[in-house]
Amino acid sequence: MPEVIQLGLLHLNTQLLLLLLSGMFAYGVVHFKAKEENKGYAEINLVWNAATLILFIWKISYFFLHPLLTIKHPSYLLYFSGGTPGLVFGTIAAGLYVLIALSRTHASASSLLFTGTLSGTAFYMFYEGVHAFYEKSIVSAAFSTVSCGIFFVLLFMKNKRVHRLSSLVLAALVLLSLAGTGTIENKKLPAAEAGVSGLKRGNTPPDFKLNSLDGKTISLSQYKGKTVFLNFWASWCPPCQAEMPEMQRFYKEHRSKDVVILAVNLTSEDSREAAKTFAKKHHVTFPVLYDEKGKVGGKYHAFTLPTTYVIDKSGTIAQLHIGPLNADMMESLIQ
Repeated sequence: MPEVIQLGLLHLNTQLLLLLLSGMFAYGVVHFKAKEENKGYAEINLVWNAATLILFIWKISYFFLHPLLTIKHPSYLLYFSGGTPGLVFGTIAAGLYVLIALSRTHASASSLLFTGTLSGTAFYMFYEGVHAFYEKSIVSAAFSTVSCGIFFVLLFMKNKRVHRLSSLVLAALVLLSLAGTGTIENKKLPAAEAGVSGLKRGNTPPDFKLNSLDGKTISLSQYKGKTVFLNFWASWCPPCQAEMPEMQRFYKEHRSKDVVILAVNLTSEDSREAAKTFAKKHHVTFPVLYDEKGKVGGKYHAFTLPTTYVIDKSGTIAQLHIGPLNADMMESLIQ
């Protein structure tokens, strides 16, 4: 599944879009069940207010983690979030909100737990189902289809005790599935065959030679033995404008650790002067390269900007990220 859908200068993160659709689906399922039983609306409000609070704090926490940067560059709030610390802060705040709300409303803790379980299960079923079918994973798609079938059968059952017990069992299966998915994703990728070039993780990236802003000729292969962030950008691209100062901050902290950033300007769609002015404005100290004919960008399928490849010390592609990066995200990509 592509990370980003680009519509002009607008970047739509496909994962966030899928999360939004999954959330809407889960809300509809829980709302339907509450309407059928003619109660439970207080619990629905609590669950979704808590979820909204988590998302809001996760997004806005970037300001509290990096206040000076955000004041200097307000657009950062559009592209970056508080990451894992933001989720932790949001979860703590949501937990406190739920505890206070329970003491002030007629909602019961057991009903709240059931509502949370039901909405979480519905959310996961929709998310994993769409993802599995898109990736054409037969096993995952079959699991999602069967689970969804069981889920909707349980949803229409009239026996509440059986329904709630079965929903908890189904939620346990979901958790097991999540654990299994994490195990599979964290396995090391098989090494690519010698001499294979491509754009997938584990492959050898195409080598190139480009002129830099300071007049040198730089090739990718000369940095073998170092971790390379190969970034494709343009001066007119708003996410690139937000990303570049963060890259400079990351580079300043990691340049002594065999980490290199090669910023390839798509000069065929930009200009040398614009790239030079941009680099000077943001005090860029890592190599800025001119792709004047667009051939390198074409080889690396840099059709959405910014696009960044992480190339490990052995000279193979370790990660691909489409969209803006901040220093914390870059840190996570080399761990």
